[in-house]
Amino acid sequence: MTRTGAPAPHPDRPGADALAAAWDGVVATARRTVADGLVVGTSGNVSARVGDTVLVTPSGVPYDRLGPGDLTAVDLDGHQCAGTLTPTSELPMHLAVYRATDAAALVHTHAPHATAVSVLVDRLPPVHYMTAALGGPVRVAPYAPYG
Repeated sequence: MTRTGAPAPHPDRPGADALAAAWDGVVATARRTVADGLVVGTSGNVSARVGDTVLVTPSGVPYDRLGPGDLTAVDLDGHQCAGTLTPTSELPMHLAVYRATDAAALVHTHAPHATAVSVLVDRLPPVHYMTAALGGPVRVAPYAPYG
């Protein structure tokens, strides 16, 4: 209990302010993916982890239409714990990364140039020094439909 008599917040369940701030970041990042040409329409998705809560862009909603009332959140098992919009169909991929790493945010795009290259090679060569920090060449997964 807090001094006011309210229950103390659970350490893995962030408060409304933390969720609102994280959601603002998710929306801003999603909008930037469109502005920077990394996605066309709603073909990518963005998420952020706050404790054991994952905020994720909803399925099929243009990013310029997202606002504070559209917050979409799930727990690490994928159970929706905030919002009414359907989470992205790529949610299982986001959750798998969060469960296996300490990542705080993910951006998944379908950048036109990267998509084009990915159908031509089975791994992306290291063309930037940061590739070494990420483990070397990036393996390209075989084609799979959305979701």
